[in-house]
Amino acid sequence: MNYHVAEQIARDRLREARQMAAQANLIKDLPRNNEPLRVTVGLGLIRMGRWLAGPPAKRQAARRVAA
Repeated sequence: MNYHVAEQIARDRLREARQMAAQANLIKDLPRNNEPLRVTVGLGLIRMGRWLAGPPAKRQAARRVAA
């Protein structure tokens, strides 16, 4: 194997190692969520339902009419 091929292989492996380290750093910086998936999905569905329902309707005062 000549030196040019060995150098190119070393560069490729070093580039891959740097990419893997960068990905590991991104994953490490993500906030950890210790809740089970079912809890996260359930809370998301509740939030979406409230958003779809919109603001609560205002109550109208009951008017009494004297007969």
